[in-house]
Amino acid sequence: MVFLFLAIVIACNTVKGYCGKCISGSIRGTEDAFVYNGLRMLLCAFIGLALVFFEGSGEMLRPDFGMLAICILSGVSNAAFLVFWLFAVRYNSMVSVDVGLTLGSLIPSVLCLILFGDPFSLPKMIGFALIMAATVILAGKVRTDIGYKSVGIILLCLAAIGDGMTGFSQQLYKHYYTDAGSRAGELLYPKTVYHFYTYLFAVLTFAAVIIGYRIFAHRARENEKNEARSQVGGAISARVAVHILIMAVCLFAANYFQTVAANDYGFSSQLLYPIVKGGCLITVNFVAMIFFGEPITKRNILGSLTALAGIIAMSII
Repeated sequence: MVFLFLAIVIACNTVKGYCGKCISGSIRGTEDAFVYNGLRMLLCAFIGLALVFFEGSGEMLRPDFGMLAICILSGVSNAAFLVFWLFAVRYNSMVSVDVGLTLGSLIPSVLCLILFGDPFSLPKMIGFALIMAATVILAGKVRTDIGYKSVGIILLCLAAIGDGMTGFSQQLYKHYYTDAGSRAGELLYPKTVYHFYTYLFAVLTFAAVIIGYRIFAHRARENEKNEARSQVGGAISARVAVHILIMAVCLFAANYFQTVAANDYGFSSQLLYPIVKGGCLITVNFVAMIFFGEPITKRNILGSLTALAGIIAMSII
């Protein structure tokens, strides 16, 4: 059953990536990226709140300081990842971005190894190495796509850090506030509450950034004329709105079922995030080829097969 959940996570991330690539060309300026993702987070927050009351957990909506701090880290990391991903995919191919994000899976894996001593068996080490090798293989294509542009590289790194810290905050929640946690006390919170507050703080992060950006644009008159007014002036098209809705549903589903795999089935960070990223490395190649005309090369095939071998190796307990 757990691998069904992981398949759902990979599928949702793939659909989310496709929709993000589709609307990336509609971004007229910096503020559009903030608004689009802020709306997506708002939709996710509503979904989370509805599920909280649906399962009867309304009385748990008063988190303690530790839980609140974890949710703030998760929300800010999610916001950072989404913005930098949306800009990164404008500079690079989908395959290039997914290769960069795979490196972000190192962050929760290494931090959980240090803080919680998560087990790292030999098959898992081999599988992790294979997925990293797949990243290196596919990175040969990234060199020509990025052209070593500093902006593209910086955006990829920032998106990878945001994605990695999102996974790490998910592990903090697991270890401190769930039945599966190694440091959990008597106070436990359901997954719906964690995800609701994650998206709530992501919305607040986007709101603060938009307000700050508008203040900055107002003071810089030349930027206001060339960029800010054009950003605010146009309404969101129906096509973009539909993509944002689909991305919100897929984002919530992917993060929720990823939490299910970690909490309910005991998947460690060293197993969970590399498998998800390795699976996305495979699916994104086909999406890029079918929908965006990015050719499947021998390098892509070799990298995808290497990633698949890594996933199989990491699945050996």
